[in-house]
Amino acid sequence: MYGFEAISHHNGWAIAATGACIVFAGLATLSLIISQLHKLVALFDRPPKVIVDVVVEEKPQAPPLPDCPMNIDLTVARYLPLIGELDPEFDLADLYALAKRYHLPHPHLSIRCLQDAGKLHPLGDGIFRYADTSSDKENS
Repeated sequence: MYGFEAISHHNGWAIAATGACIVFAGLATLSLIISQLHKLVALFDRPPKVIVDVVVEEKPQAPPLPDCPMNIDLTVARYLPLIGELDPEFDLADLYALAKRYHLPHPHLSIRCLQDAGKLHPLGDGIFRYADTSSDKENS
């Protein structure tokens, strides 16, 4: 006896189906174990939690806001010492060079905001003058 006849005679089809079911059940079990393995690793990976009797609530501190060149008061406070180093009528390029030397943030934007706020008056040919106002004298 050979071929399919021998397989049928010795219950080969049942044995083949049983083997396929065993393999499928094993693979499904292995898949389930692997999918839940992260939970088991997390148990061993985390340190034990310490229970503290006293609960201290701290208000989280907000990070400081970045310096904004649009804040005229802050910009004037930063640039007034630089303007004091220059002549009363100064070249705008000299003010920019001082701002770069002292590493002030956003020198182009800050100087432009000072111009827009009326703190720097153009005299012509790139020469400017700082406009003294009573609020600036009070702050000094």
